[in-house]
Amino acid sequence: MKQIDLQEEREHIIQVSRELHEVGLLVRTWGNISSRVDKDHFLVTPSGIKYEDLTPEMISLVNINDLSFEGDYKPSSESKVHAYSYKVRPDAGFIVHTHQVFASCAGTLGVKKVFSYFDDEDVTIPVAPYALPGTEKLAENVARTLNKYKDSNGIIMANHGTLCLGGNSKEAIFEAEMMETACNDFLIDVCKTDMTHGVEVGYNSHLENGVVVYDQKDTPERVKRIHEQIYSKRRDINYIIHNKSEAVMTVSRRANHMRPLLDDFAQLIGVSVKIPDNEDEIYHNIKKNVNVVFSPNDGAYCVGSTEDDAQAVAIVLDKGCIAYMAVMRNGEGHYLSKLECIKMNRHYRKSYSKLADINKN
Repeated sequence: MKQIDLQEEREHIIQVSRELHEVGLLVRTWGNISSRVDKDHFLVTPSGIKYEDLTPEMISLVNINDLSFEGDYKPSSESKVHAYSYKVRPDAGFIVHTHQVFASCAGTLGVKKVFSYFDDEDVTIPVAPYALPGTEKLAENVARTLNKYKDSNGIIMANHGTLCLGGNSKEAIFEAEMMETACNDFLIDVCKTDMTHGVEVGYNSHLENGVVVYDQKDTPERVKRIHEQIYSKRRDINYIIHNKSEAVMTVSRRANHMRPLLDDFAQLIGVSVKIPDNEDEIYHNIKKNVNVVFSPNDGAYCVGSTEDDAQAVAIVLDKGCIAYMAVMRNGEGHYLSKLECIKMNRHYRKSYSKLADINKN
């Protein structure tokens, strides 16, 4: 294939990524996109770079058979999932992997299929068994599911996200959008979780030369004490985002402990999060490597060394709380094991976040 064709396809991948980013199906650096070039190669987005920052030279050309690649940027950590998928689906020309909210949440319920509807037609979405992200086991589980359900061009990766295939980008995008609508309807009907996703800001703050600066001048003294306690125990953080979304508020009122149901929760937030019974217990629940501090009946404080990091934690927490409520109301779900969570959290802190910093600089 001529170089100009590869260049055009790289630009097309970037265009698709930004379209999906604008509608909220792709966020920050999460998920990935690929396009088949020929029977032995595909182009794929890199690891650790925001979609709005992508340039054509960042899109790597990967060999389907041995995952060797051409380019200066490391291809997505899920390249093996793409390679295995192209092998079992020779008709696929484009793949979108997302961490979209409602489909990801539906994938925590421990079901093998999600039964829903779209445009008054029944929809069945297969769920691939869970495996740690970036592993051969995950790629094998995805390939086996795609091979078993040959009529399905969209599947859920349990406790992780989605994989949507198409002969071209339009078909893959349609699968992602259809799946999100169908899974939202499923959660509403089955789990009674009719909740919007997003960050509802309460009282935020940041440090300037060691001094706490509050975004809102009318921040209550009660809230200021919580911010000050967090900064005093977490010397590694500079930003706090107070998330009062519907899902987070619900969990802060009704739960006393959250175990991760989703990979990104374990990676960004931590292995276990406790919700105190009263404000006097908040200080003791401020933990190293746990990036959320719940306030009873008042949402949660999401922390990070940068504003972007804190915002990412707030986004992931809201999705994690929707998943938690879905599992509670469904009466059954699949939680990640403590060992799996520890592995992902350690890997993210030591590897992925450093990669993001290198690419950012």
